[in-house]
Amino acid sequence: MRQTLPIAAAAAALLTACTANPDGAAQPQAEAAADVYYLRAGMVEQINPPMEAMWNMQVEVMDDYGNFDPALMTPQTWSELQAHARGLIAAAERMATAGSYVAADPDGPYADAPEGTDLAAIQMRLDANGAAYRALSQNMARHAAQLVEAAEAQDAATVTQLVNDMQPQCKACHDVFWYPEEYAQ
Repeated sequence: MRQTLPIAAAAAALLTACTANPDGAAQPQAEAAADVYYLRAGMVEQINPPMEAMWNMQVEVMDDYGNFDPALMTPQTWSELQAHARGLIAAAERMATAGSYVAADPDGPYADAPEGTDLAAIQMRLDANGAAYRALSQNMARHAAQLVEAAEAQDAATVTQLVNDMQPQCKACHDVFWYPEEYAQ
């Protein structure tokens, strides 16, 4: 029996932390229909930008051991980290509260799957277990909220751990919904 649900929950939390749209730009494709959440658009437009920003930030302000270095953090970088995490909370909450999930909007900009991605298979897994996807999204939102708290406290050690734990959370969801055949045992 695979033990992917805890990992998937962690992935969802990471995903949530990366889904913010802090600049108030136009409504993303993933939110176009209030009750339907389009996963491909959500990942590209809402999850990836804040996640990548946090990972890039970590590289810029890390010590020799890969930890956030408080000596390299400025009031601006602490503030930016909080904004990215808040964006991820918002994105994860949008995923968690959607009425239904669709792998990709057939009329949207992400209708064509990347090589090696089977959108029909992903849709089947979403249809079969939307509750698990929702739970992963909720967990990601909680994880991102913890990151906001740690960044507000300027707790570099906790921030480091929470940012590092984002990747396994993303992977957990991918293991269950996107590429489970790669991780089957």
